Amino acid sequence: MSHVTGTVQPLPTPLIIGPDAGLPTTTFHPDPAPAPGGLKFAILHFTNAIFPANNRLEVDLGYDMDVFTAADGTDFWTRPINVSAFSGGNIPIRYITNGAPNGSVNLIAYGRGERHAGIQDPTALSNSDPFLLDATYVEPDYDPFWFCTPPNPNWENIRCETNTSDIRRVVARSVGMIIHADHDDHLSTCSVTLIAADLIIFAGHCISDDPLEIGSASVIFNYETECGGARPVGYSPMFFKVKKLVKHRFSDPLFPGFDYCVLQLKTPPSGIPIPPIQMRHDLPGVGEQVFGVHHPNGAVKKLSRPHTSFATITSSNTTGVRANLDVSGGSSGSGLFDTSGRILGVLSNGGPCNLSYFPVATALQDIASTATPSPARDVMIVFDRSGSMSLSAGTGKTKIQEARDATSLFVQLIRAGAGHRIGLVSFSTSAPVPPASPDFGVTAVSSGAKMSLIGPAPFSAGIVGSLTPGGNTTIGGGLQAAHAHFPAPGSNQRTILLMTDGLQNTPPMIDTVEPSLGDTDINVIGFGTESSLDGTLLSRLSERHNGIYTRAGDPLALKKFFAMAFGNIFESGTLADPNYFLPASAAQAKPVAFSVCGEETITIVVGWDKSESQLYIELISPGGVSISPGTAGIESSTGNTWTFMRVSLPHTGERDGTWQVIVHRVFGGGEFPPPQVDLNYFINIIAKGGPMLRFIGERKKYYTGDSFNPIMVLRYDNGTFPENVSIKVTATRPADSIGNVLSKARLRNPSALDADTIPARQATMIALEAESGNPIVKYTDDTFDLLDDPANTGGVFESHGILGRDLKDLLRTEGNYTFHALAKYGDGCIATRELMWSIHVDCGIDASNTTIQTTVIATLPDGKQEVKITVTPKDKYGNNLGPGRTNDLPVTGTPGSSVTGVIEDNGDGTYSVVVIWDPTSGTQPGVIITQPGRPPVVAGVPCPPPPPKENCKKWKKWFYLLLLLLLFLLLIAGYLLIKLC
Repeated sequence: MSHVTGTVQPLPTPLIIGPDAGLPTTTFHPDPAPAPGGLKFAILHFTNAIFPANNRLEVDLGYDMDVFTAADGTDFWTRPINVSAFSGGNIPIRYITNGAPNGSVNLIAYGRGERHAGIQDPTALSNSDPFLLDATYVEPDYDPFWFCTPPNPNWENIRCETNTSDIRRVVARSVGMIIHADHDDHLSTCSVTLIAADLIIFAGHCISDDPLEIGSASVIFNYETECGGARPVGYSPMFFKVKKLVKHRFSDPLFPGFDYCVLQLKTPPSGIPIPPIQMRHDLPGVGEQVFGVHHPNGAVKKLSRPHTSFATITSSNTTGVRANLDVSGGSSGSGLFDTSGRILGVLSNGGPCNLSYFPVATALQDIASTATPSPARDVMIVFDRSGSMSLSAGTGKTKIQEARDATSLFVQLIRAGAGHRIGLVSFSTSAPVPPASPDFGVTAVSSGAKMSLIGPAPFSAGIVGSLTPGGNTTIGGGLQAAHAHFPAPGSNQRTILLMTDGLQNTPPMIDTVEPSLGDTDINVIGFGTESSLDGTLLSRLSERHNGIYTRAGDPLALKKFFAMAFGNIFESGTLADPNYFLPASAAQAKPVAFSVCGEETITIVVGWDKSESQLYIELISPGGVSISPGTAGIESSTGNTWTFMRVSLPHTGERDGTWQVIVHRVFGGGEFPPPQVDLNYFINIIAKGGPMLRFIGERKKYYTGDSFNPIMVLRYDNGTFPENVSIKVTATRPADSIGNVLSKARLRNPSALDADTIPARQATMIALEAESGNPIVKYTDDTFDLLDDPANTGGVFESHGILGRDLKDLLRTEGNYTFHALAKYGDGCIATRELMWSIHVDCGIDASNTTIQTTVIATLPDGKQEVKITVTPKDKYGNNLGPGRTNDLPVTGTPGSSVTGVIEDNGDGTYSVVVIWDPTSGTQPGVIITQPGRPPVVAGVPCPPPPPKENCKKWKKWFYLLLLLLLFLLLIAGYLLIKLC
């Protein structure tokens, strides 16, 4: 192999890192590479990883950081590390404990990037230098076997073509180099091409399907120099980790066969900022002009032929497309492109002047004709039936009645016979962990399974209809039970849909269970107000598991979000989801128009707030044809407060165009029909087929004062994107600070509801809401357009369906923020997609606004003082953190101050803690407050504390004695003066 660019160096003794080994060395120094060239990069290999709770491993890369958790398994490799970025060549490694005091990882080996002799031609010498350590790149000693006219290759550095709009420069952005370890203890490179948002294609012979090779692989796309080899100004290399193998084919190149591989890359939240290359579906003809872009022997990006000419196709069939181009080891897998920028094939084999590229047209047919990952889902509904679900929902029904109705809508929406499976776990004080049986085990979706779960129309019976409230809340227990009852891993993606109205108060807790959930997708619906939900916990859970968190403030929103969850899990999202009002006097609503542009199926869902009235749907096609639930070929169902109609497209020859939904009342029969009532209702139009709108912004814990960017992407499943994308976002945010309200009202005692414990902070909010008759928090809306420039999309060079907006001053108060995104796209046929999601924003404590008061309790024999510090935590906008947050206020002492005891909640937004302060430390007494994901906040005083009270009494006594002495001396002086006179 002339594409060897390094070696794998095993450690004589594994380096164990973590608390199980006493948290030893936090850096690693790789041995120097032999001359010439020295060490180019390193890739670390860890095994036997143990990450209990939320523990993690962090490895600095010199340009980014790799973070590994339990979700990454027990064996993993880092991306290539720029060792030169660290002082002394010491790579920082940190085992972070978060929730458990134990755990460890073993560093057993590392890949060492170095100049390496070729295997087939020992005179060849590679130089894979992706960090361009030298100001001017040093070319490898190439294996000239594949040169048509040796000794010099007929190629050039890609930037020798100075016109950035030239198709060769455009294509080159999407060409990269893959580095991985192999079983011969070598590091090897090949050339790859990005063909979708997160997929690359190259030659199957470059890599095996062995987990070692796939797991160690990373890809770089911007490894290139100026024409003369100089390092580009502002060069900023970035590697992307290979996530998994998608498809692999390889047979001996001496015989006709398949030679291609497709890998999926792990992408950052904003995606890979590189446009994918279109794959050509047909074979090229002889004589067509072509070119290649590649990384020979680990070198910087090359263009073959030089930009002054093109090569031509010499032969073309289903097993090989041949052309005359110069390449070398490491060029394997590189793409052959036509003058439209489409990839024709991947470099497989051949000789000088006669290279053979495996056709992508054949690869596409192979992929289409063989099994692909199933689009079906295994879904477990995790249903909260704790005591708080017995509360009124504000509609004349209890919360659990409304939740059962919303759940029945979700179940009935799922298509029977499509390969999906569904199960149900309910939880209160406990949940049915095996060997106990779940409420309903994961079962193929069928009419019988639906009957067992929700009964016949109006779907208010069955297992769901029999759920009753009572007991405490163990959300973690519900998740644990749901995950345990999934069948053995198969082709179906696992998904949990969690619905809860409360705060966890019974083990196991979410943080304990979450690491064991692996790659299970989790969507969360919180049912309630700010007073009843731990938005921080629920939003973080969904963010870590590829899901969406939404907060339903009322039963109507609950039904809407269950319908949207169906669209996000099983379909391509939502076309539209408006809310409306229908007065009791109206027999039907005004038509609501929407566009269809290529969708395969549309499902119209209508939900309303009162069961005293019923609604039904009429759909008008672009041609004016009326479609009702009774129309042939239409699927429909109706529950107590919902109905839906599903239409497969095209319907009677109609698909694209403007459709209309008309909502009608159902009038009762008889001589004295029941009176109609005012109704609030929503219309959800759910699409299958077409692009899907996703939030890809940073998934983290947010605080007041943080910047927030609602970066969105609208893309098809194949990684392509629609034209003319625009996105408008409405942010519904808290207008009031909960901390301010609670600080003024003072904290009340915890409460209980049917054995469900309500913590003091939430109990106070519930009591204040009951006393005022209004929610404790009011909301306000902000609407803004998303932009596609690099400053607002995280530096993406071209939009490709990605839009964002850096909002620096949106997060001003703590609480739940709900975002409603409306995307429009298309040219001619203008279509839409909508998405709603929520995040929880916590109060970000700010040093400049946080105040403290100090009181000296006593002076100790050693001269140190016992000082009581009272802190009033506030954010940058002056909002109080508020009472009831002791669990969220870990404090330590500032230098010279040592915390003793626990922090005390004074109930008015202030917190007290006692410290031992050393007056000789040169600092004043103070504390450091730490919040997850934020720099520590130092709360101190600018002046010394007042003296203790007992000391004050002593000083007063001496003061009065000195005053009496002074008076006595004045009297004597006066007497002597009189005598002298």
